[in-house]
Amino acid sequence: MRFKPDREKVLRVVAGARRALLPSFLVAGLLTAVSFFFSKALILFLTHHVHVTLYYFNLSEVFFSSVEIALYTGIFFSVPVIALIVWREFHGELRQRLLHGPLFVVSSIFLFYLGSVFCYLVVLPSGITFLLSYQGGPVKAMISTERFVHFCVSMIFAFGAAFELPVLLLVLGKLGVVSYRTLSRTRRYAVLIIVIAASVITPTPDIYNMSLLAVPLYVLYEIGILLMRVGERRSTGKDGLTAKHKPV
Repeated sequence: MRFKPDREKVLRVVAGARRALLPSFLVAGLLTAVSFFFSKALILFLTHHVHVTLYYFNLSEVFFSSVEIALYTGIFFSVPVIALIVWREFHGELRQRLLHGPLFVVSSIFLFYLGSVFCYLVVLPSGITFLLSYQGGPVKAMISTERFVHFCVSMIFAFGAAFELPVLLLVLGKLGVVSYRTLSRTRRYAVLIIVIAASVITPTPDIYNMSLLAVPLYVLYEIGILLMRVGERRSTGKDGLTAKHKPV
């Protein structure tokens, strides 16, 4: 049987995406503009946190690095507002599928910031220290400002996005795409996919930085399976109770 999407539902989703897009861009743009005035302070804050000295190798490098860190900072702090805007537009479509919809939104925001803070406090200092350990003797590190800023913001956002895995699994489970039994049987493939994803997401190909993302991802994968299992059992219990009390 060929799957035929509901045209009206697709049009509603597209219209909602369009309505959410403009205010999301406005919020992110406003916070980016504000962040630009603090961009140099943000770069200094990062350098002091990981104890490195930066250099620039062309006249425009610091300016473009300031623009990049301002852009990422604006998006970073606009995540809660954007999530609320998206939920306002799509809660009508999702609330039939997702129980406790606002909890999903709050959980998504929390996990994004949890991953970002974990990266900032643990991964960046240890990862950069590990990479700098290869210098010695005549080999000295001269770290480009542009590359340093890109490395830090990419890692922070990668960890923030990766920590959304339990919420993603719950959504897929509620939509009937996968079940916890399927995910439990395919753990070995999940480990392979997680390792590949970690190698792609992390800006450096070394095993150390890759493992700092792969290990938390696997733990979150197991948490997602556990939450899906609890959710499916509750749904089965409710369906059975409804069937039991259904009038004949």
